[in-house]
Amino acid sequence: MKNKANPPPEAAELRRRAEARLKATATLAAADREGLDPRRLVHQLQVHQIELEMQNEELRESRAQLEELLERYGELYDFAPVGYLTLGRNGTIQQVNLAGAHILGVARTGLQGRRLGVFIDARERSGFNAFLEKTFASQSQEELEVTLLLEGRGPLYAHLTGVVSRNGQECRVTMMDITARKQAEAETKRLASFPIFNPRPIVEVDVAGRVCFCNPAAEKMLPDLRERGPAHPWFADWEAVIGTLREGPDAPMVREVPVDGKWYQQTIHFVDGDRRLRIYGADFTLRKQANEALLKAYAEVEERIEERTQELSLANKKLSAEIDQRKQVQEALHAKTLELRDKAIGLQEANVALKVMLQQRDADKRELEQKVLLNVNQMVVPYLRKLKQKKQLDAKAMAYINILESNLDGIVSPLARNLGSMLLRLSATELEISNFVLQGQSTKQIAATMNVAQSTIDFHRNNIRAKLGLKNKKIGLRTFLTSLQ
Repeated sequence: MKNKANPPPEAAELRRRAEARLKATATLAAADREGLDPRRLVHQLQVHQIELEMQNEELRESRAQLEELLERYGELYDFAPVGYLTLGRNGTIQQVNLAGAHILGVARTGLQGRRLGVFIDARERSGFNAFLEKTFASQSQEELEVTLLLEGRGPLYAHLTGVVSRNGQECRVTMMDITARKQAEAETKRLASFPIFNPRPIVEVDVAGRVCFCNPAAEKMLPDLRERGPAHPWFADWEAVIGTLREGPDAPMVREVPVDGKWYQQTIHFVDGDRRLRIYGADFTLRKQANEALLKAYAEVEERIEERTQELSLANKKLSAEIDQRKQVQEALHAKTLELRDKAIGLQEANVALKVMLQQRDADKRELEQKVLLNVNQMVVPYLRKLKQKKQLDAKAMAYINILESNLDGIVSPLARNLGSMLLRLSATELEISNFVLQGQSTKQIAATMNVAQSTIDFHRNNIRAKLGLKNKKIGLRTFLTSLQ
């Protein structure tokens, strides 16, 4: 049997011990050479050497097997789908496999020496500490569900199973990610709450009518349903219902049943094959009562309609006679209306002519008043002013002039209306220009009419404004003159 190039240390030590024993045997043989056969001694030594070499080879094979097993168990530990952790008494992580590191979201090198409790929700750490104490205090297996709060990830739920090691200084903990199971349980609980919180009765029974489930609404509305079972009005004609559902299509069955003075609408489904039925109920007593009242009212209305139809038929005949009579009256009224309309048109035309005559009379009157006023201002007032300016007049003549001016003012004041003494201050030219302004003519038009320059008209207009007290006031001359009329 060939030896390996680099024998393991155990084989070298075994060789050294064999050589030492061979030397001891050779020394003993030299001392007692005469009593032993040299060939027998050599044979025994060779046999012993072969035995040692065989033992050495067996040891090498055993070591290789152990190393292979160790590697295999190491792979099983590292690549197991469940997280394996070795914890000290204070909860520090001493060893962790890849699955455990993946669950915690930290590399294995970063977990050595860290406490597992730092990854657990603070509200559950006291329970985790109690779990460790119980695990180290007993030889039995302990279990715990915890919530892991990991950085950058949402909460993760884990199931821990712990058992103490043989030396009592460590505990082996398996960690399973049960987040999906927890979420499924929460979703199942949420879905299960739908029938619980449904305000309508929901009942599940077997084909024999035995009640398997009642939601709170059914327990409240049908308190004796479980006790009475198939004899309850809720299950009226139950055999016929079963037969209809089994023979009919897959669609649910809908029917109405009376229970203790109330009416319920049932929607019945087969569930769990043909072994159970689920009944969804709805209290529609008010709606049924309303329908019955509506049908009754409808019948009464039909009866009243028939009576009313007969009355209307009689009234229609009377109305036809009245219509014929009204037609005759309307024809006479239409003829009278045409006659009145012709008279009204004649009156309107006469009224329009009268208005035109009145307007012409008013215009003639205003024109006459303006002419009288203008003549007085042009032919009388200037001379009175000149007389008043004479220095040779005595007091008696001046008094006569004042009396004459006052009487003249009283005579023309009714003609001037609101113009009063204001216009008496104006000269004949200024009065004429004021009359044109009152008629709405512009400066250019007035200058063309009077055959003078526009600057002359502007000069007189400024004098008129000054004499009427309109200087430096924001009011039009025509507007002011119009207000005096």
